[in-house]
Amino acid sequence: MTEKELVKSLRRGDLSALEELLDRYTPYVSSVISRILRGRQADVEELTADVFLAAWDNRDKLRPGQVKGYLGAIARNRAFNLLRADHESLPLEEDVLLLETDGPDKELDRRETARIINAALSRLDKPQRELFVRHYYYGQTVQEAALAMGLNLSTAKTWLRRGRETLKTDLRKEGYGYETAGDFQAHG
Repeated sequence: MTEKELVKSLRRGDLSALEELLDRYTPYVSSVISRILRGRQADVEELTADVFLAAWDNRDKLRPGQVKGYLGAIARNRAFNLLRADHESLPLEEDVLLLETDGPDKELDRRETARIINAALSRLDKPQRELFVRHYYYGQTVQEAALAMGLNLSTAKTWLRRGRETLKTDLRKEGYGYETAGDFQAHG
């Protein structure tokens, strides 16, 4: 079944399409969540199920060619939300950005932060931006992302370091604080 057919069937409420969606994307969704919730297998399994329930409940939003990205975004957001609820730090490999406040302006702050991050990412060359998104947004290891993009590992690490520096500079200019393990320095 093509993704276009899968989306059509899901929109019609076909439960066999949901089974197909689960079969096709469970390993991917689980890996996205596992990278964020390291060592919390019960939470990974629960959130993985939640992601597919959310996809089913919002099946009208699914678009052919974008299903994997949509599922990955839900998985990532749910995993980070669980960490926030547990008051744990949010991993970006070795780095952790603390971008949200707890006040009533949280949504405004989130939008402003997204604007700053998008502006910083837009200043990167397209391949560097792709690598940054693959690694930090989709949770691929540096090695996985480099292999998928046909880069050598040292080039990938250099590009990620430059991307972090660009983001750090833009955040500082906008008055955002951050905490890192190693002050945004890559390890290994």
